[in-house]
Amino acid sequence: MVLIAAGGTGGHIFPALAFGRWLSDRGQEVLYISGSRPLEREIYEAHGIEPVVLPLSGSPLGGQGQGRGMGRTKLRRWLGLAASVVKTGRVMLRLRPDVCFLFGGYVSLAPLLWAKLLGIPAVAHEQNACAGKVTRLAARLGVPVASGWEECRPLKKFTQVGVPVRSLRRMSRAEAAAMLGLDPAEAERRLVIGVLGGSLGGTDEVLRNVGARSDGVLFVVLGDGQSESGSLRFVGRRWDMAPVYSLCDAVLCRAGASTLAEAEAYRVPALAVPWPGAADGHQEANARLFAARTGCPLWTVPDAFGALLGLAAASRAGRVSGQNDASERLWALAEFSLGAGQKSTEKALDRPVGF
Repeated sequence: MVLIAAGGTGGHIFPALAFGRWLSDRGQEVLYISGSRPLEREIYEAHGIEPVVLPLSGSPLGGQGQGRGMGRTKLRRWLGLAASVVKTGRVMLRLRPDVCFLFGGYVSLAPLLWAKLLGIPAVAHEQNACAGKVTRLAARLGVPVASGWEECRPLKKFTQVGVPVRSLRRMSRAEAAAMLGLDPAEAERRLVIGVLGGSLGGTDEVLRNVGARSDGVLFVVLGDGQSESGSLRFVGRRWDMAPVYSLCDAVLCRAGASTLAEAEAYRVPALAVPWPGAADGHQEANARLFAARTGCPLWTVPDAFGALLGLAAASRAGRVSGQNDASERLWALAEFSLGAGQKSTEKALDRPVGF
């Protein structure tokens, strides 16, 4: 049995689900551990998976502000962490998984501690270019770290494997538009730019940034909006990204590692606008590496949106459906770390990260 710990945000969960599906397709039994946020439950339910749910909805070290309310929140989180350690221990003592994969976030802390205590092999996967707290702790405890990028600051010892991405069905432009509730004829005659992530800001901000170049462009916004104009279409929150990546000629997005990995794997040009509040500036680091690797514009360059439109037009002319090899490489790292690495495993790790 393989245990996968992933929770907190979709940025941790989606790569874990992609890797878990890859394992299941190869006959492995997979058990997931998640936190208790409604968002986590919604994502897992949308993918038909029932994880072990820990009574943990946030990091005791996270949160900002002062006062009695914040103090109560932190106390609840510390109590939740203690209860999570107990629940995780019961699960791992009973099931004794063969290996644990930790996909970051506070949810991974209890499985990490129990894996070390029980002598169960573990691998930590860090999606971002800056390692999170649990990943840094795992590295100090001697757990192999797999990175999604060429950097994993501040760690010096890690193996780049990439970020596992979901296998999505490629569909026609007309079918994708219809699934999103859009007019297929309109989507056919206009460039379609997806706007991913509610934290990107209001739609007015998007239009203000793109200026006059928005003429002839249809913005498809994932999320709920107050109103629609001639350029904006809101399609609500959705977890099946197949119609989005099949329809959009390019995307405007935050610089979460999972989003960027999917855009790269499915050959969708992206202009990543980092969230300034991301821990340790990891979104800025992600965006910089993504731009260098894909040739997509960096958000700081003049007329970045104009450059994105040029890539979008080329993308519309013909895009190859893609997939990456991160799951294979992550499993190869686990085998190699466990001493089961054969020549094929070593070759998988030696070749460049790609598709």
